[in-house]
Amino acid sequence: MSPRQSLPVIGRAFTMAAAVLVVAGMFDCAPFTPSTRNGSLDGTVFSRSAGPRIRVSLNDVMSGASGTYIDRLLADRDSTIERWPAHVGDPLRVWIDSSAGLGGVLAGYPAAVRFAFAQWAAVGIPLRFAYVAAPDDAEIRVHWTDHLARKTGSTTWRTDQAGDLTDGDITFATHISDGRLVDGRGMRAIALHEVGHALGLSHSLNGEDVMAPLVRVDTLSDADRNTIKLLYSLPSGPVR
Repeated sequence: MSPRQSLPVIGRAFTMAAAVLVVAGMFDCAPFTPSTRNGSLDGTVFSRSAGPRIRVSLNDVMSGASGTYIDRLLADRDSTIERWPAHVGDPLRVWIDSSAGLGGVLAGYPAAVRFAFAQWAAVGIPLRFAYVAAPDDAEIRVHWTDHLARKTGSTTWRTDQAGDLTDGDITFATHISDGRLVDGRGMRAIALHEVGHALGLSHSLNGEDVMAPLVRVDTLSDADRNTIKLLYSLPSGPVR
């Protein structure tokens, strides 16, 4: 799909991420909810001293945007690139809650989440992931709950003042609002979508992409891959 040539003027879209509702085999991702970009949800500000940073122009970004939905990301995030710094030799630490004693179909959920992280890493972005035993040791934490209101997933991320992602939480519901259990394919789709948000992606308007608001697929599209590769080729921070 071709990128849009102009971006709408919107207010700041901050860091409270999307959630997913399973209906007739589709997963409905709700709009972003405002929160703080440069701080945690309780208002504690993350800051660091930083030297001069490379900035890119909108023309620079859009010149490589063919086959991506980077325009939607810039629109949702007030023309700001938010991404993790490179983590290859020092992988991002991920904690997946195992205290709930998931059994039956639910026992496969953690593997679906690990699969999602592996799929995004395999695209070729400068991120690797390591799984840790304690949430306090993790930069991204994965939680489970029985239900979320009209959702099956919710992601929150935080950035520092330079635009680098610093911290994230993903919560998955094991059941949808009518009481049905989320099946294995549903969890794979939800996990790919929510992990995409945790890595810095916003929504696509194409239903063939896993980052579409209505998630109909459980695999990454070419546009999903192209967009995250472009995102991680750009420096974090505002686009001029």
